[in-house]
Amino acid sequence: MSLVVDDLHAGYGRLEILQGVAVRVDTGEMVGLIGPNGAGKSTLLKTIFGYLRPFGGVIAFGDESLVGLRPDQVLHRGIGFLAQDGGLFADMTVHENLVLGGYSLRTRGDVEQALDQTFTQFPLLRDRRRQRAGSLSGGEQRLLGLARALMVRPRLILLDEPSAALAPRFIDRVYDAIVALNRSGLALLIAEQNVEMILGVARRVYVLDLGQNAFDGSPAELRETERIRRLYLGEVA
Repeated sequence: MSLVVDDLHAGYGRLEILQGVAVRVDTGEMVGLIGPNGAGKSTLLKTIFGYLRPFGGVIAFGDESLVGLRPDQVLHRGIGFLAQDGGLFADMTVHENLVLGGYSLRTRGDVEQALDQTFTQFPLLRDRRRQRAGSLSGGEQRLLGLARALMVRPRLILLDEPSAALAPRFIDRVYDAIVALNRSGLALLIAEQNVEMILGVARRVYVLDLGQNAFDGSPAELRETERIRRLYLGEVA
């Protein structure tokens, strides 16, 4: 099932940030989204997930339009979202945060099954399940946010800056988990400032600049495009 965004216009109030953006994520694909601060990366993810209502354009997941849906409705369609701050409840335990992530599951048995699967994927969280989320390290909190987004077993997750403010060793740990999830069949659209990291794992990359598409292609193709390479990799031809 593919996510298709086409000719998307969106922003805040009367301020238009996205000006005709187009993005596609196919089943099981990992796609990177890069660009300078203010390019519209976070705005795009928030609009897809329903936090912002688009001014115009197409957002479809499979055969169904997502335009006008609330975040909880988008979640029920099989799309999860991990914000940069993780959205965790610092005074609640790891276990309690995960249970809240599965709030939309139908029965207690479904929640318990999701917890078992999550703890299998993230054994560190099983060991920390009685610990307050706020007492975890930054990298551990990011893993908890990712695990919580997985509680409802989405087919696609939108990630906003998963490496932000993390030490290098924790960045590697978070991306090891992301790559493992993708290999299991989960599709991901990742907005990321750590360009080298996302180029190392993504199948395709979109570059946004001033709310518009500046590039769409493979990481190898991006490295071969002189203007893009200079602007976003800091390389001199």
